[in-house]
Amino acid sequence: MSITWQGFYSTAQVSRLARIPVSTVYEWRRRGIIRPSLELVEGGLIADEGYSYSDLTLIRIIKALRDKHLDFDSAATALRHLYERLGPPDWGWANEKVYVVGNRIYVDRPDEWEVTDATEMGQRVMEMLFGDLFEELREGDEEASIIVPPQFRKYVQVRPEIMGGEPVIRDTRIPTATIVALLANHDINELKKLYRRIPPEKIEKAIEYERYLDRQVTVATA
Repeated sequence: MSITWQGFYSTAQVSRLARIPVSTVYEWRRRGIIRPSLELVEGGLIADEGYSYSDLTLIRIIKALRDKHLDFDSAATALRHLYERLGPPDWGWANEKVYVVGNRIYVDRPDEWEVTDATEMGQRVMEMLFGDLFEELREGDEEASIIVPPQFRKYVQVRPEIMGGEPVIRDTRIPTATIVALLANHDINELKKLYRRIPPEKIEKAIEYERYLDRQVTVATA
């Protein structure tokens, strides 16, 4: 199996990039919400399992829907339905209709009894486009916008065909983690001279992005 275009992410990498605890990734796997879809085979044996870029994106969207206080199980079901019909999350999802009944989300149309029951209880059935929940999906030329927080998208990108899907400084093949690792022996001014062809602001933002991920993981596991 070729995995160059899919990315290959360990549980720890998914946790960090999706900004959720490792324990949550394992729990979602146990519950069958989303499991690793890739296998690394060596000598006819499975040497490792990993999550694809599409898996990572779905996990990030599920986390974001949960943060919007939507029912977890209905969100996971809706996303599986969208994935089966449309393929991996991209800008094509933006114009798909979804329905929110109370704190539950449905794709296409809610079950009739659910709508009737919700109406009788005075709950409003809200029809919207998936892009209303994730405006960044409308940005067809902005890959991985769900993965990279808005404040870093001008400076950092995550694309499965570049460095195996590691976060890199935008328009380069230099992982943001490499820049931070170099700080152990160089100050930031030395790094700017070392990478003089890269705008200094990109280097600063790469460092800021890595530290942001570290803080997010610390908060999530606290």
